[in-house]
Amino acid sequence: MTVDRPLDSVSPANHSHRIVQLDGLRAIAVLAVFAQHALRAPLWMGVDLFFVLSGFLITGILMERKSRGQSYFSYFYARRVRRILPPYVLLLVVSSILFGFGWAHYWPWYAFFATNIGDALGQSGHDSLNILWSLAVEEQFYIVWPFVVLLLPRRWLAIVAAALIVITPILRAVATPWFDTYWPIYYLTPFRMDLLAAGALLAVLVRNDRNALEPLKIPAAVLFFLALAALAWLHLHYPRFRGMNTPASNALLYSISLVLCTSAVVYALQSKGIVRRVLSHPVLVYVGTISYTIYLIHLTILYALWPHFGRLASAGIGLAITLIYASASWFLFERRLTRGPNRRAHTTPATLGSRVNSTSAQS
Repeated sequence: MTVDRPLDSVSPANHSHRIVQLDGLRAIAVLAVFAQHALRAPLWMGVDLFFVLSGFLITGILMERKSRGQSYFSYFYARRVRRILPPYVLLLVVSSILFGFGWAHYWPWYAFFATNIGDALGQSGHDSLNILWSLAVEEQFYIVWPFVVLLLPRRWLAIVAAALIVITPILRAVATPWFDTYWPIYYLTPFRMDLLAAGALLAVLVRNDRNALEPLKIPAAVLFFLALAALAWLHLHYPRFRGMNTPASNALLYSISLVLCTSAVVYALQSKGIVRRVLSHPVLVYVGTISYTIYLIHLTILYALWPHFGRLASAGIGLAITLIYASASWFLFERRLTRGPNRRAHTTPATLGSRVNSTSAQS
């Protein structure tokens, strides 16, 4: 995902460019997820950031295809299959070699991208595959959202997205008594739609007015630090708040994360100076480019290392192996499948238009 021209750049519509700032943001998101699993850092919000990014980029692509009257469903789903399926199948092969075929007992969840439902029901394979819950959320979003974008005028699309942002926390609170733990609230798509909808709303705003986010830059920065402070305060003073499974905890905590992640995306899109240079750094952009496979494989590698090494050593070795694996996957087949054999990505910091290899990453 990359962008630019002036700021019709932010339009997630232009598929010839990638939004380099968002690649940098994806790198930060996937490294946060890795740190959470490898070092038990309280950085579960990395997955939420992926959801906001996905809502923004996918909605932009769909609106662009709709406005041009070009191939819509076949284009979208063909790209999703090429991007998502090969690394996914390879992960199942690697997991089977390392940990056996336990996941095959629950094969429908894996075959139909419904592992979040399986996890909510306690029906899953090896624990390293729990990472797939967020991919399932995104796949379920991909099934429904293209119809919403196609059928609704832009104004109503914005209204629906805004309504989802408001309704979803209420739904989490109301549904809390239905479950013994907070995990179904965390895993299931209806309870995470506010994040995807927030990204979608940003895409609609930018599509309507390429400068729409400019007045939001300073408020986004303020809200980002307020949300970060609130999450840090809750972690320090109420470390079990997330696991309490109360209407207040389920409604509030993920809404704070939504503010944090949405603010980060707004600021990244409007970033200039040092922030833009950092997010556009070639190392971060590269890690963001391969973040999908990093996300898929890192927990499998960590589970393979933990019986043999301490947590800190496993983190270091695991990060190195993860990056090597993801790089090999990218250069051997992913790049060709997603960009074509002769296509080169434009990753200049000036690029803000939008090509999407939407990467789900979850925790």
